[in-house]
Amino acid sequence: MGYVFTINQDDSDVRLDRVIRREFPALKQGQIEKLLRQGKIRVDSEKVKAGFRVHSGQKIEFKFDVSAYNEEKKEHEKTYIALQVTASAKKKAVQQIESWMIDESADWIAINKPAGIAVQGGSGTTHHIDRLLLEGFGDARPRLVHRIDKDTSGILLLAKTQKSARLLTGFFKDQEIKKTYLAFCIGNPGHRGEISEPIAKIMKKGIEKVEVDRQEGVHATTLFDCLFAGDTISMVRLTPLTGRTHQLRVHMAFHQTPLLGDGKYAGAKAHPASEFARMLHLHAHFLRLPDGHLITAKVPEHMQQAATIIGTAIPDTLPYQPHNQPHNQLLA
Repeated sequence: MGYVFTINQDDSDVRLDRVIRREFPALKQGQIEKLLRQGKIRVDSEKVKAGFRVHSGQKIEFKFDVSAYNEEKKEHEKTYIALQVTASAKKKAVQQIESWMIDESADWIAINKPAGIAVQGGSGTTHHIDRLLLEGFGDARPRLVHRIDKDTSGILLLAKTQKSARLLTGFFKDQEIKKTYLAFCIGNPGHRGEISEPIAKIMKKGIEKVEVDRQEGVHATTLFDCLFAGDTISMVRLTPLTGRTHQLRVHMAFHQTPLLGDGKYAGAKAHPASEFARMLHLHAHFLRLPDGHLITAKVPEHMQQAATIIGTAIPDTLPYQPHNQPHNQLLA
């Protein structure tokens, strides 16, 4: 049985072999190169080499039985296809999504995703936003057009139709949708600055991480503004100019000011005091659409508590930059 998946924004400009190894960890580099030479792995039906850099929207086609390399994925796909949803489960899923809704138009829905729930499924992950949408709305479900990390809270935009999904995906790809995050970091990063370091996904002992890699990494840029500088903990506003997986977390760790609660990239340093919650302090706070409409997501309780502890307040506004289109004509 073959398998096809679509490249999302996070994996744009990443080497094809890296994407394949993450999707199917059991496939060795030599096997990947052989399958590519044989045309059993293709990108948009074309034969390419292992070093080919994929882009958002492209489809990777596996023209062989992938179950031998990832049995868990095979079972996961079967579960999705054969999903039987009871009336009570459907009602519960709809209520859950609606409880997170913070903004809406004729074309999209914005939810405030809690920390701790993944956007999409993966190995061992069965409870996630995409599954809730499938259970609650079936084939008519709102569509994902971008992602945020499982441990990150905040704005997640969903498209109501296929047309709006295509347009919104394009806006994200072209950086026409501006995302701004609120975070707490360990140490003082400085008043304002830019971190421009290429990053790459790696697998170590079966665990995926991201790190700065000036040889194999893809371009990534993050802007930061320090809103409050404390002796130990600071509050910062982070603006990603690119949309790479774990970009903000990796860049801040590389800057020697890792995010509070980020054990994956800061280790024991992530938890400097017991009074702070042992959770990642990173929140997708604001999202501005190309028409200028600003979506705001309330900051979670553990971050509000962190602000109180260090003696500051959560900002509730973002400097406005006018755009051209009125809000209701965004996708006209």
